[in-house]
Amino acid sequence: MHHKKNVYRLLQEHLDKLPIGFPKTDSGVEIKILQHLFNSIEAKVALCLSLGNASLLRIQKRFKHKFGEVIEVEELSSILNKMYLGGSINRSKKEPFKYSNAMLAIGMFEYQLGHLNKEFMQWMHQYFDEGFNDEFFRSSLPQLRTSPHMQAIVPEYNIATYDNMRKIVKETSKSIAVANCVCKEGEALLGKSCKQTKDIEVCISFGASSYLDRGQAREISKEECLDIMDRAEREGLVLQPGNSLQPFCICLCCGCCCGVITSAKKYDKPAELIGHNFYAIIDKEACNGCSVCVKRCQMDAIAIEDKKAGIDLDRCIGCGLCVTTCKKEAISLLEMKKKTIPPKNAVTLYLGILSEKVGKQKMMGNMLKLLLGKQL
Repeated sequence: MHHKKNVYRLLQEHLDKLPIGFPKTDSGVEIKILQHLFNSIEAKVALCLSLGNASLLRIQKRFKHKFGEVIEVEELSSILNKMYLGGSINRSKKEPFKYSNAMLAIGMFEYQLGHLNKEFMQWMHQYFDEGFNDEFFRSSLPQLRTSPHMQAIVPEYNIATYDNMRKIVKETSKSIAVANCVCKEGEALLGKSCKQTKDIEVCISFGASSYLDRGQAREISKEECLDIMDRAEREGLVLQPGNSLQPFCICLCCGCCCGVITSAKKYDKPAELIGHNFYAIIDKEACNGCSVCVKRCQMDAIAIEDKKAGIDLDRCIGCGLCVTTCKKEAISLLEMKKKTIPPKNAVTLYLGILSEKVGKQKMMGNMLKLLLGKQL
């Protein structure tokens, strides 16, 4: 290679340009993560990809231009296919396949489902703490939002469809798949099994061919999907769909394993970092201080003072778990005055995150030409 820099450092800098970047840390733990996900030839190929989908021929041209070496199409095709199945890049749904870089989260980390090991999980935790959390939460547009459990919503509310996950499941025309939760699987490897549920098959996705291609998920009916969401409510899991009008996934999250929730809780005002349109209030007269809601809350937002529950609104994300098990009906969800309406789809979401990052002007020029009409 004619570059002075190591190929993994170049790849870190390259991936750092994605909507959710890949920041450098003092410890260099991010390089260990990349070495785990890419061998040296794969790292070079990944340097020839971008956020927009690229064809085999375009990737071959970029490779020759960057490294002055010719790589045969058959070889390139098999390397890309192996990378896709190994979960380090994205691929288009239809042939002829096109390829693009994946972000670390939501992306390469989730795609390691079933292939995690303890050392990799330790590096991920270290990376979250040393730099990735700040990158993940930097945007005012979160990748996930919180939607309330419908059992917590009073019937009079005319709740918007994008906050009604039962309605979204009933009306979707896409296939539905369920996979194990990568966070729960990872924490179990570190000896910290989920405190909320024994069943870790709780990661729901819509039209997600990549999980099925890798044998990481199974297709389910709408009925089974609704059953899984009911069980999530009983077992105290938060509904976190992808932040778009047509969500690409619904994560069922807990405060002990979920990377997003555990990371958000380390900040002073986690409620500002997670998109939500509801918040809980307590009727002090009706509350008997039983503290069931304290255990149910995954955000540590509820505490008992003077034998009554109190809610810290800097921490409440309006999931409704506290409401559904309050025997005295002392807790209810209220809609926020200022609603956050999610972006139309995943492409709009990530373009929005990216334009905040690079600035509108720069974005409008070169990025849009590359990305419009391209699947992320």
